[in-house]
Amino acid sequence: MAPARSEPGSRADLSRLLASGPFSAALRAAIAASGLSLDRIQYRLQQYGTPLSLATLSSWQSGRRQPERAASIAALGRLEEIVRVSPGALAALVGPRRARGRMAYAEAPDLVEVYRGWDPIAGMLSEFDTGSDDLLVRLSQYERLTVGPDRRLRELYSRALVRAATNDVRSAIVIDQAADGSAPVIRPLRGCTLGAVRSRPEAGLTIAELRLPRPLNRGELLVMEYVVEFTPPYPGDRETSRRLRLPMREHVIDVEFTRPALPARCVQFTVSGTEDADAVETERVLTLDERDRACAMGVDLDPCVIGVRWEWPGPP
Repeated sequence: MAPARSEPGSRADLSRLLASGPFSAALRAAIAASGLSLDRIQYRLQQYGTPLSLATLSSWQSGRRQPERAASIAALGRLEEIVRVSPGALAALVGPRRARGRMAYAEAPDLVEVYRGWDPIAGMLSEFDTGSDDLLVRLSQYERLTVGPDRRLRELYSRALVRAATNDVRSAIVIDQAADGSAPVIRPLRGCTLGAVRSRPEAGLTIAELRLPRPLNRGELLVMEYVVEFTPPYPGDRETSRRLRLPMREHVIDVEFTRPALPARCVQFTVSGTEDADAVETERVLTLDERDRACAMGVDLDPCVIGVRWEWPGPP
């Protein structure tokens, strides 16, 4: 008769993993043995003043990422207390700090993970096959946002150089959400055609699948261009931004204003840190050029949020 095996998530299984690792497996076992959901753990961490996003907790469990910064290590200490393991037991399994700017593609959070908890984006993404987008690396991207003379957004042009991280990559996902309730229209220009589209006009949100001309094989490059056309009543946003899941060689955002509507102040902002507890925002003041454009740019970027925000003189 074969010896009895411990059930996954049992204390016996947990003891073995705490002794030998790896960190991700030990964390999964500790959470399973605690009987707590990730939502409940996140709530308790927030109560302790050491918040973590569900996406971060999931990525730690999967092994895609690990706690490294001081705030993350502090949150891990509270997490050990919440799941009832000895202080430092999980922290001792964390591997050496990973080099920044050299992240392997498999370490990046997938698209669904990035937007988990973001309503209504998360719910709409569940209607798409996001697998190919998760394997399409953006090497560089240029965006140009046009703001009309009424201070409202007209269109966003985007051009990206992408590379397939594996074979049989077939599509990309575009998400655009404006502050005001009017769903934008996404129109492909080059290197793609329009696939499935879902919109929530009351949320100013459109998600579209852009199908590639043919399946890309590992290492193949492609230039993709598309336009996001905003519809009346045009949104009155005062910022535009892009969330980068992976390091990117170059990202440029032009915001082109139309006279007489010129801003009183423009800044480039960058939110570094891929975990909620580690987020740090920096700003750089921008000056309009001869064509009334404010240009934000970054090179050799780690995962972050990069964008432009502006202020209008006087009342709108």
